[in-house]
Amino acid sequence: MTALWWIPAGHRPTVAEAEARLLHLRAHGPTPYAFTLRTSFPAQGAEPVAFEVPEDLGCSV
Repeated sequence: MTALWWIPAGHRPTVAEAEARLLHLRAHGPTPYAFTLRTSFPAQGAEPVAFEVPEDLGCSV
């Protein structure tokens, strides 16, 4: 599983920060704190943009 999150310009996330986001995603599912490409959230203050991810995209494990 991959966790995504927005960071301020110039911020370099630490491994500990990434681990915390991943654990949060596993425990709570996608939220603005940590999300996935399939279920994303806009950056704070950004205008949302609609897009769709094809169902057949990715591996079939």
